[in-house]
This record gives sequence, structure tokens and C-alpha cells, in this order.
Amino acid sequence: MQRLRGRVYLKDGAIRPCEMDDQGRFHMQGDEQGWHLLLVDGDRDVIGCARYLVHPNTVPFHKLRVSHSALANHAVWGAKVREAVEIDLALAREKGFAYVEIGGWALTEEWRSTRAALEILVGSYALAHLWGGCLGACTATARHGSSSMLRRIGGSPLRVGGQELPAYDDPQYGCQMELLRFDCRTPGQRFQPLISQLKAKMADTVAITPRAQAEEWSRVPQELGSRINMLRMAPLHC
Repeated sequence: MQRLRGRVYLKDGAIRPCEMDDQGRFHMQGDEQGWHLLLVDGDRDVIGCARYLVHPNTVPFHKLRVSHSALANHAVWGAKVREAVEIDLALAREKGFAYVEIGGWALTEEWRSTRAALEILVGSYALAHLWGGCLGACTATARHGSSSMLRRIGGSPLRVGGQELPAYDDPQYGCQMELLRFDCRTPGQRFQPLISQLKAKMADTVAITPRAQAEEWSRVPQELGSRINMLRMAPLHC
């Protein structure tokens, strides 16, 4: 998965060769703590991936990855990003949902105009339903139409007082990004059948969970932890 991410991001100019290890892997902070949804082809090669950092809804803003984004540290918009996220955290506590940060998307070029591209994005909603409900945020690039596709599926810009937070230039990845809101209850209607299909497929698969991660989940509040562990996840076939 990290080698796929390294190849894709390097070709796009989002990272430099020195940011990969000697095996061509691009490691992102939080990889070991996250859930990863993988798409594999008939040869069992990973052709797509997405990462989900699942937080208890009591997580403080400064411990979220989104708090380190360029927009969250902007002199004008930073306070509005925090306010928008904290509104959703309060809503997550009210509904008993987890809070999820979605990112680390990568898909091999030859699969970008196929069902695989849709599955790796729509899978976010299927996972959220298996986990008992999630609200969250994601940073999405305009490159390859990723952010526009997320909007069509159900993602929406963060808002404060009716004001939509703008797209921004990300100095780390050298591209325009959008900070989008994710709510498992509001996917696009036409994607509902695919969500149901992916949910059934994921619910009957097996998770590969390192011991360190298992210990981390043991510190999640019991009710939320039981919802998270309902999912037994493995790579999906396209």
C-alpha cells in the first residue's frame, strides 16, 4: 500500500524521491494507527487504497490531523476551521458517532476511470455504517477530479455561519486542496445500492490487526470500541 502511494504521489509531483524509503514506500504519520481499505486486482496486487483514522468523539481539535492543514493554520481561516470541526465533534457526541479523518487515497492510473475509483471512495460510507455511524473530515486534492468526485458522492465543504470554507493551495503536496465534511447519513442517493453492496462484502471479511493497534483499541471507550470491532476487514476484489 505504501509503495503504491509512493509511486502515485511521486508521479503527480506531490512528494519528492527523498520522502520515500529505500523500498519506494511513502509513509504517512498515523499509518500504524489507521484502518486501510485496499483494492486488489486479480493478481493480488494493491491497485488502490484509502486510510481512516478513527477517533473517539471526545478527541480535542489539536490532536486531529486536520489541525495541521494549511487552512487550519491560516491567519484568517484557521479559527473558522476549528469552529467547524468542533461543531461536528459536538454533533458526533450527541449522536454517539465516532469522528473519522479520511485520506491517503491512491489509485493506479489505469484504474482511475473504472468502478474501482468509485469503490475506494464510496467505501467510506460502508465502513461508517459498519462502525455504527461516523462524522469526519478529509482533505481532498483537485488533482484527477478527486475533490469533485467526493462532492458528488456526498462530501460537502465545511461551513461556519453559512460561510463555506474555501479551497486552498497546499505547500506540502504542491496542489490545490479542499477540506470537506463527511457525514455517513448523507451520501448521494444514487450510491446507496453500492454502499449496501460494499457493506455486505466488508462485513464478511477478515482484519489484519497488529498487536500494537489492538492495544490502542483497548483504550477506546467500550461502546465505541465494540462498534469499531464489528468490522472484520480485508482487501476487496475489483
